[in-house]
Amino acid sequence: MTGIRLLACYGVQICSVFLLIISSSAYAVVEHISDYFVETWTSTDGLPHNSINSIAQTRDGYLWFATWEGVVRYNGINFQVFDRNPQTGMADSGTRTLLPMDNNGLLVAGARGSITHRQSYGWQSLRSAPSLVNGALVDDAQNLWLAIEGLGVVIRPYLGNNLYGPDRWLLTDVSAYRLVKNKDGVIFAATDKGLYRFNDWQASAMELPIGRYERINYVSISLNQELVIATDHGVWINIEESFQSLFAPLEKEVVTLVEQDNVGNWWIGTVNSGIARLKNQQLQFLEPSRGLPYSRVFSWYQDIEGSIWVGTNAGIMRLRDAPFININSDKGLVGDYVRTLLPLDDRRVMVGTSRGLSIIEDGLAHSALTPQVGARPSILSLAKVDQQSAKVWVGTVQKGLLLWQNGQLRPVLDEHNGLPSSEVRAIVTDAQDNLWIGTDNGIVKRTPQGVLTTYNKNNTPLPDDYILALAVDSEGKLWVGSAVGVAYFDAQGKIRPVDLTKQEQAQYVFGFYMESDYVWMATDRGIVRYRLSDGSLSLVGRAAGLPIDKFFQMLRDSEGHVWLSSNRGLWKLNYDQMLAVADGMSTQLEFEHFDEGDGMATSQANGGTNPASASLPNGELLFATAKGVASIKVQRLQQLSELRLPVVLESVSFDSESINPDQQYVAAAGTNRVSFGYVGLGFVMSERLQYRTKLEGFDRDWSYRGHNTQAEYTNLAPGKYRFFVSARYPYGEWNDATFSYVFIIEPHFWQRKDVIVMACMLFLVLAVSMVMWRIRILKRRELYLVEQVALQTQKLRLQAEKFERLSKEDDLTGLANRRAFDMYLKQAFSRLQNPDQQVSIALLDIDHFKQINDRYSHIIGDQAIVAVSQELLRYVGDKTRVARWGGEEFTILYLGDPKQAWGYFEKLRCKIEQVDLSSVAPGLSVTVSIGFADAKQAESYETVLKLADHALLTAKKLGRNRVVKSEEWQVKSDLN
Repeated sequence: MTGIRLLACYGVQICSVFLLIISSSAYAVVEHISDYFVETWTSTDGLPHNSINSIAQTRDGYLWFATWEGVVRYNGINFQVFDRNPQTGMADSGTRTLLPMDNNGLLVAGARGSITHRQSYGWQSLRSAPSLVNGALVDDAQNLWLAIEGLGVVIRPYLGNNLYGPDRWLLTDVSAYRLVKNKDGVIFAATDKGLYRFNDWQASAMELPIGRYERINYVSISLNQELVIATDHGVWINIEESFQSLFAPLEKEVVTLVEQDNVGNWWIGTVNSGIARLKNQQLQFLEPSRGLPYSRVFSWYQDIEGSIWVGTNAGIMRLRDAPFININSDKGLVGDYVRTLLPLDDRRVMVGTSRGLSIIEDGLAHSALTPQVGARPSILSLAKVDQQSAKVWVGTVQKGLLLWQNGQLRPVLDEHNGLPSSEVRAIVTDAQDNLWIGTDNGIVKRTPQGVLTTYNKNNTPLPDDYILALAVDSEGKLWVGSAVGVAYFDAQGKIRPVDLTKQEQAQYVFGFYMESDYVWMATDRGIVRYRLSDGSLSLVGRAAGLPIDKFFQMLRDSEGHVWLSSNRGLWKLNYDQMLAVADGMSTQLEFEHFDEGDGMATSQANGGTNPASASLPNGELLFATAKGVASIKVQRLQQLSELRLPVVLESVSFDSESINPDQQYVAAAGTNRVSFGYVGLGFVMSERLQYRTKLEGFDRDWSYRGHNTQAEYTNLAPGKYRFFVSARYPYGEWNDATFSYVFIIEPHFWQRKDVIVMACMLFLVLAVSMVMWRIRILKRRELYLVEQVALQTQKLRLQAEKFERLSKEDDLTGLANRRAFDMYLKQAFSRLQNPDQQVSIALLDIDHFKQINDRYSHIIGDQAIVAVSQELLRYVGDKTRVARWGGEEFTILYLGDPKQAWGYFEKLRCKIEQVDLSSVAPGLSVTVSIGFADAKQAESYETVLKLADHALLTAKKLGRNRVVKSEEWQVKSDLN
């Protein structure tokens, strides 16, 4: 079909290998099944039925789900149901199995033996099987195998051209459930009476452990090409021609399916316990609260992005490696309400929650306190004592300042021995080893000698006593963030408040991020930047496009991005764009928002205590939230953005009338509106996909569409067009789009080329007729004109005399032409009888004049000739002694001593060389070559001209731009 090309349709099979390599690198880091981000869909979300019998993905990237009320196509945004109707040709809406076919096809089979073939936009009904089709397979010879409920296994030989021969039964009197093929082309069938193997279309029962598992629920092939079966008593794998239990504890489970993902993890579907994963001999069931509880697993599939899709009797589950991993009480954290984070080293992070202290290591948490510790305080803030020791300062809600060491907590200061309040919200140590303690009632400075000094708004210029953040900048100054503004201690220890009123009245300063010349502040009006070099302030907030005001923490990653935490999730910004906004060079920011939809347990990040975020050398970022620690590895997000997404054209309409792009690509004349519906088949963050389109023949460049999946064009001229569409994840690369749809808008009758040609010919005939009519009119006037000729004869005679005068003058230069100069030269020679009369004749030629014409133009060449002629006239002074001989040649008559003739012409040459021609053309200059001869060298002026011409040729041969006189030998040669 020349009209349609599905983007990446036939390339997805190749691209999927690349995608799986990328996705598997991220997928492999999912250590625990609870780290997956789980999403579910049921009939309330658009499914026609909750039982998902089979899952498949076609080469164009669509996901398909088989249900008892039709087959469902999913594009990442919505479900489209195809059931029994004339369009699909299904014998029944109940679908049981799906089989991807070549050329982007999909075989759909199910109840009443219904078998249909989906090919791009169309459906083809195949001959029905005698009963419910549980499974289907195409062998290496393209023969179609069917597993039939209650009947057995049948094969349909392939005849070519999508045609199949009569059914041939290979196995009868069994209920066949599933068919698989190994790398050698051997086919296996799971049935209610055991496992069967087919060699050369001959069925043979395989030996299983004695007395066990007559019914085989499922059969699959492992990554190592081993045969694996699911039974009512666990999972068994065929190793060295013998079946062994895959995992002994599973023998207590009724297993409905077993599959292996692309990194070797085993996925086990059960009847009553949902889905489980076996990794490194550790069996992990998905918590019932996170999926579809107590659901029976019917189907399993891993898509090209690495996501796991699970079909159950209660809907669909998807488990994917979301950007975020949540570390909470399920993973050992002491309490879920996290207030503060502190990296202890490259791998360990201390976490303070409302219920105590924990340490996170390798994705799991444990208590930071020994069991002997009694009361566990509510933690607000953390800080290292120094970089060398393993001691940590701990700020609490009611216990003041504590010291953590080796799993023990020791009281240090509270409101009874030096602190204005026992609520310690921020702690920091400066370069002089002074300890600064921020409370809800001021700041306390503790020197290394133990001397305490209290600062509050009553005895200092502090803007407020309620301290939210403390930090030391690159110059060693201490910065204080409070509920009513910000201040810093200068080098002399004086407090310098910073006025934030011009920053949209910002007050709450929740956190600091320090750089060499910048102090970044997370406030209730956005991010404020203070430049240390000049003390200037600037705001990055709503005016730059941020949708909220209040941010708690700021971090930078290694990929050039900034991360901001808030009550409404995390925000990813481009650091260079932030600088441009802060510097006044830009007014808009691009951002990406992350919340529960991206794997966060909650969008509520906590702030007002410090530090509430942390970064590790491996690129991992951690944020305190109300439901644990949200962890993200930036590289994982970057891998998602590098995926090249398949894009499909879902719909095309001409003047609001939908058409089949596979069959129609011609729009009728007068079509005013052409609409396209498209979608990128990326399922990880489908709602965030960005699109661009281009209509070749109309658009000169790509048009950015944002998240819009519709493109519409109106009032297109008749002609041929190509529609392109490309997609990407945010901050990713655009996929390499091939053209998706070619269509033609037909012209109206009067816009057709043949009609236009006929109209032109008709116009020509009319024009000729008008000319002939005009000729007849002119002939009638001929007599009248003859009479007028006599009257005009006198006028013409006078005009002829005028023309005679003009015939002796060159039109371009106004100099005498060759004819006039010949007459004057003849007269001059006739006067040579007078011995005092001496004459020299010169021929002058402009050098390289053809190059001037070629380089500049003939118009410029003419202007150069005029300029040279004017200089000649100025030099000679007598218009009768200079003439344009032809083209770029001039003749000059010199009257005077022949010995001075050469100097006369040499001076002329120099004059011309110095003529300024910049007004004619920039960079233009000319030189001339001059050849001359004395009149005494010959007896006639014709011979003298010939000698001068030979001298001119000699001047050119000698390199041009020079004056040459005809020599004696030339005279003799020429005369001979």
